[in-house]
Amino acid sequence: MTAIRMWEETRRLYCDFRYRRGEARVRAGRHAAAHRDFATAARAGHTEAQYRLGQNYNVGRGCMRSGGEALRWFERAARSGHVEAQFELGVLLLADRDLAWCTGPSARWAAAAAERGSRLAELAFPGGVTLKQDNARAYHWLSKAAQAGKPEAQANLGWLLLKGIGCEADRASARRWLSAAAERDISQAAFGLAEFYGASDQPDHDPALSRQWLRRAADLGNPSAAFNLGRALLQVPEPDSAQAERYLAVAAEKKHPEAAFELAVLRLARVASETELEPVLNLLRASAKADHAGAAFLLGEIFSRGDRIRPDLREAAQWYRRAADAGHVQAQFQIGCFYARGEGLPQDLAHAARYFALSAARGHAIGALNAGIFYETGQGVPSDLAEAARWLRVAADQGVPQAQVRLGTLLASGRVRSEDAEVGRTLLEQAAAQNSAEAELALAQMLLGEDDDGTMPRAVELLASAAGKHNLTAAELLLTRFKPNELTPHALQSALAALEASASAGVTAAMTSLAAELLSGRHLPPDRVRAERLLLDASARGSAAAQFALGVFYCQRNAAPEDVSLGLKHYVAAAEAGHPLAQYNAGVMYLNGVGTTADPDTAARLLVAAAEQGLPNAIRLLENINPSAGDGRLREATHA
Repeated sequence: MTAIRMWEETRRLYCDFRYRRGEARVRAGRHAAAHRDFATAARAGHTEAQYRLGQNYNVGRGCMRSGGEALRWFERAARSGHVEAQFELGVLLLADRDLAWCTGPSARWAAAAAERGSRLAELAFPGGVTLKQDNARAYHWLSKAAQAGKPEAQANLGWLLLKGIGCEADRASARRWLSAAAERDISQAAFGLAEFYGASDQPDHDPALSRQWLRRAADLGNPSAAFNLGRALLQVPEPDSAQAERYLAVAAEKKHPEAAFELAVLRLARVASETELEPVLNLLRASAKADHAGAAFLLGEIFSRGDRIRPDLREAAQWYRRAADAGHVQAQFQIGCFYARGEGLPQDLAHAARYFALSAARGHAIGALNAGIFYETGQGVPSDLAEAARWLRVAADQGVPQAQVRLGTLLASGRVRSEDAEVGRTLLEQAAAQNSAEAELALAQMLLGEDDDGTMPRAVELLASAAGKHNLTAAELLLTRFKPNELTPHALQSALAALEASASAGVTAAMTSLAAELLSGRHLPPDRVRAERLLLDASARGSAAAQFALGVFYCQRNAAPEDVSLGLKHYVAAAEAGHPLAQYNAGVMYLNGVGTTADPDTAARLLVAAAEQGLPNAIRLLENINPSAGDGRLREATHA
């Protein structure tokens, strides 16, 4: 034996020793030490050690995980004819692999090195820091493993040939390889044969055989086959719910997200209590965490509505947002509503506007309406009337009357450049034709603004129609804008009926307006007793306008010594709620000692508050009392 051959034999024996010692250390649970033995043997060319080293890097056993290194060692073993390495390599090459997969825990360092232009990461990871999908190479290595008799490789090769991935499609070869693997009970191969015979555009289409192989694949535990079979059993003329549920459960146990969702929906229909609901929620959570948008949305619905469980808006918001970020349109709208109202999470109008716009971009009508309103009013986003008009048009085109009204009003105002104001009126007419009270009111206000006697009858007709739908603003306009002889009996009746209905429902503005009608006797017979009762009721409900009206009522009545003091009391209550006229009246009464002892300090505080709201009488009175008060705070109030 020559010296070279002796050296090679010695080297081979040493590699075998390091490999066998590595195996023994694996059995003893000493994975890091085993990894070092495998690495020594692998670098010296030991094929099995190269394969084991690739396995270690692939899962991070005894070393830091690195997909790039795993790929490198699998390929070295594959080139030496290692069948398992050929199979592993072929499977890995069927998908893109990112920096995190290739470099493992070193991904942040590798990314930073690349940003600095350093080649250290490339030197540290000679297998590469990213991997592009390479179907042709995958086909090459899977072919070798399949020809060597590995059934899993045969199944994968059959699929590639069936789909024409990395090779020319070849159905005959695909069937041969899939059949060979199916004989070895490889579920993926059985599923492939189900698809092979299920292709309706092929001459070998055989629905019965396709179903047979699908059931075989499902019985072997293939999650996709079990899911497809479960759904198929529900879609036949005579559904088999029990069998469908059994197969969906098989797929769900194998972490199939769609199966978990379908199974949860099936079971949810027969859940009666919160205890029974918990396993269903766990299925939905598993599906949602696997990025199933529908499951996340359904969880949001359950927790939002409190469907057989106590409502939890925080958890509802969490799942709505997950579904929204996965592109679920209704979830985008719902989480927008949550952000707008501050339900389940802190109020955030910027996020609300963003999610409304996302849902609107996918055609959600009410989401588009809300996005338009946010851009029109500048809530959460800078005011942008052109953008507002764009989103409102999305909703208006879907026939949403509120959007037609807002868009029509916006365009008719002439505030949106390059838009035809006449288009706005047309939109309002369309919405009014759909019996939208808001559109009728907007059209009527537009006509009233034109100050044309010829359009007044049309304005009255529109307001009467809106008032007939209990639109309070329309009713008040009829009663305050027109003289009794200018109203038709129908218009007057509609306005008064709207006031009565709203007042009976506890609407304080209606109660206050109805009281004003009863006090004035303009459209109704005077009834001061009922008027007082209405104002007291509205005041008790927190209406500053009613408090002010009561102040006027008692001060003007002045039938008893205490009436003026009582009037002042109501003025003060309205003033504390921010009513500027009440602040002024109360200030004047305190200044002059009417209904109370004169109190200049309180008078000044009230008058300043009214002046800061821009009330001219308060500003003038303060300047008359103290001319120097025209500077500072009062000057700001004058320009408010």
